[in-house]
Order: sequence, then C-alpha cells, then structure tokens
Amino acid sequence: MVAHRTCPRDARENSLDGIEIAARLGADVVEVDARRSRDGTAVLLHDVWLGRVQHVPWPLRWANDELLARLGVPTLTVALERARSVGLRVAIDTKDAGAAEAVLEAVRAMDALDQVLLWSQHMPTLRTFARAQPEVELALFRDTLDDAAHDRFLADAVAVGARAASAHQDAVTPAFVASARDRGLAVYCGYQSLETQTARLAEVARAGLAGVVTDWPAQARAVLSNSG
Repeated sequence: MVAHRTCPRDARENSLDGIEIAARLGADVVEVDARRSRDGTAVLLHDVWLGRVQHVPWPLRWANDELLARLGVPTLTVALERARSVGLRVAIDTKDAGAAEAVLEAVRAMDALDQVLLWSQHMPTLRTFARAQPEVELALFRDTLDDAAHDRFLADAVAVGARAASAHQDAVTPAFVASARDRGLAVYCGYQSLETQTARLAEVARAGLAGVVTDWPAQARAVLSNSG
C-alpha cells in the first residue's frame, strides 16, 4: 500500500504531516516527489513552480533552501527521517531528470538505502540509480493507454535495469501484470479515481499486483483485506 504524494486529500501534498497521516491510514510506503532547490538540495515538490501549493509565483530553480524551509517545503533528508520514525518506507519519484545525484546523496546521508524505492519517468535517471545502487528496487513510471505502448513501457523498464513498473489505472489488468511478471517486473498501479480503485483493485491484486499507489489508502486497505 503506497500513499500517493503523502495523502493529499488528508494533508498538504509532499508534507511531513502527510507522511504521519499515511502511517495512520495503514500505508506501508509513502510516495514523495523529488526535485532540486537552487542550492542543489533534494526537496519534496511535484511541480516546477511554487504557485499551486506554496502560492508563490516563482519557479523552484529560483528558490534556495532557506526560502523553501520558510514555505514549508521539506528536504528529502527530513522526510526520510520522519518516515522512519513512523515505520514507513519511501517511494521517491524523481521528477527532475537531473536530480538523481541529489536524491542519492540524501538517501545515503540518512543511511536509508533499505528504506527506499527509487522511481522515475526519466530513463537516464533510473540508469544512474541502477549503476550507483543496484540493490535498491527501481521502478519506471509511465502512463500508457494501448497494448503497443504497454509493451514498449515494459521493455524499456527491463532495458534500464528497473525491477518494477508503476503504471496508470487503465493500463493495469491481470494480463498486464502477467506480461510484466514474465519479464521479471513487479507492477504498481496508480489509481486516480476511487470508483476505479474500488471496481478493479481486487481483481488485479489477485493477479499479483505488487502495490497500489493511492490517495485513498484506507479504502484500498479494506478492498485488499477482503480480496483474499
């Protein structure tokens, strides 16, 4: 059970409070988004701009660590510490294609290699992770919506050294899970709708889904508990 973006329906996204709420809602893993500050520090932020969540009309690349701390943007090191304190692993979705080294620096500084999953939609970023820390589970993230794109996605995941694929709710079917398993890949499914999650999760869980990435961890836990 992966709490997407630190439970944005219950707390500010990519926040320390959200990490604690994810634990209370029964998550095993909390997912965060990582980018670099102007100072090169790995911080928790989904967007390239500070406008949507922090309400500051600046790009992240202009913001130094001091400003980001005032705006309540946590560093990855602090987030890893908070997740450890509540017993959660952390799936780090590296949004900034150039942030791989900053993410690795934070993970190593916290001695958290056994605590993290490293995800990205950027293949060069995953290659960096695979070369540096091959023992960590890596996942390629991609939204695909037809069979040909699904096949390319899974082939790319294998080629880059990933051990998992994090896929769109409309891609993940029992057949998709089986195809990934044949390639040695685990599958995570990101649900964007509670209705879709409720309707489909039990079936793909029985097919061998490795994890559900969700804004509704409590509801997902209930479905999984009843799916056998």
